[in-house]
Amino acid sequence: MNVLTTDGLSKIYKGHFAVKDVSMHIDKGDIYGFVGENGAGKTTLIRLITGLAAPTKGTYSLYGVKNTSNEIYSARRRTGAIVETATMSRGMTAMENLKVQCSITGVSKTDEELEELIGRVGLDFKSIKNKKAGKFSLGMKQRLGIAMVMVSGADFVILDEPMNGLDPQGFVEMREMILNLNKEGVTFLISSHILSELEKVCTKVGVISHGVLLEEISMEDLHLAARRRILIGADDEAAVEAALKADGRFPDIGREEGRLAVYGDADINAIMRILVEKGLGIGTINVLDETIEDYYIRLLGRGKIA
Repeated sequence: MNVLTTDGLSKIYKGHFAVKDVSMHIDKGDIYGFVGENGAGKTTLIRLITGLAAPTKGTYSLYGVKNTSNEIYSARRRTGAIVETATMSRGMTAMENLKVQCSITGVSKTDEELEELIGRVGLDFKSIKNKKAGKFSLGMKQRLGIAMVMVSGADFVILDEPMNGLDPQGFVEMREMILNLNKEGVTFLISSHILSELEKVCTKVGVISHGVLLEEISMEDLHLAARRRILIGADDEAAVEAALKADGRFPDIGREEGRLAVYGDADINAIMRILVEKGLGIGTINVLDETIEDYYIRLLGRGKIA
């Protein structure tokens, strides 16, 4: 089931595209990492799908309901978002903040239900029962903010740069909280300008730059795309491929950027010996050993930016 789809979604500010023709797809159960450099259009798109800004053109759907339908307001009740910073009263406790949020959203919750929600986002109610939110660490504030957007039963949570400023412990706690809530059925859209931040939490990634969605890819496929490979340029690629496959040590061979790609921990010296023995000439051969951040940077440099 699609939780969110956008179709050619665009937003123009002062004659310039902040978001241009974005078509993205988030399924129920996804943890979708929305990645791009600062100013790439991440926050603008989040504002569009949460109704904080109106599209210049294009449409989006939440749970199958188009933004042009009157039913979109009901669909948005299943969506909670923290855009840029979590909003709460620093002079109130977590429980008091949640009660205010209940009042604002017209939701009736018992103290026991709110205490359970506090626990679901990874906060220990007993230890923070009398503590004012202003005394919380940044990570605790982030988790309380998520509890506040979930108080009305939201099962699609949008987080704009939630890892910003977190110390290593806060980062781990945030990641564990997201994974635990996802197991309970919560779908996430998480924006970041650092792809490696999302590597251990996301199931799917969308890369945006200059307002253009460059790629949507599953995390599994991303790891495959960023894996080690040896790229070979040769006049007779078919003969080179046949020789390497016949050797038996190089079963995973494909093509990338107009060259043969030998995947895995292949020995470049062994490859060279085989080709020399077979009398097969090569034009270029080099090892590409990427991290997913390398892949991200390479993606931005492929000339896809509109």
